[in-house]
Amino acid sequence: MTPQEIIKHCDRQIELAGDTAQVGFRIPGRWGKSNMRKFWKGGPIGEIVNDFGDGTIYVMFSAVEVKSAVLKEIGIES
Repeated sequence: MTPQEIIKHCDRQIELAGDTAQVGFRIPGRWGKSNMRKFWKGGPIGEIVNDFGDGTIYVMFSAVEVKSAVLKEIGIES
């Protein structure tokens, strides 16, 4: 996903659920000792909700935190 697609995904969820909205992403990784995972190094932390067994996991993040972090990464402060 591009940063713009991630922001749109977050915006849709925020429209539906407000500031408590959650967004899920399938990312590389495995369920290990922790049930928490960062979206990227230094990025927002989310909760692992599924391990697909193929080297990917599904992680739920706060939509507001993800949007803010992506905007910061691409140089647009929220």
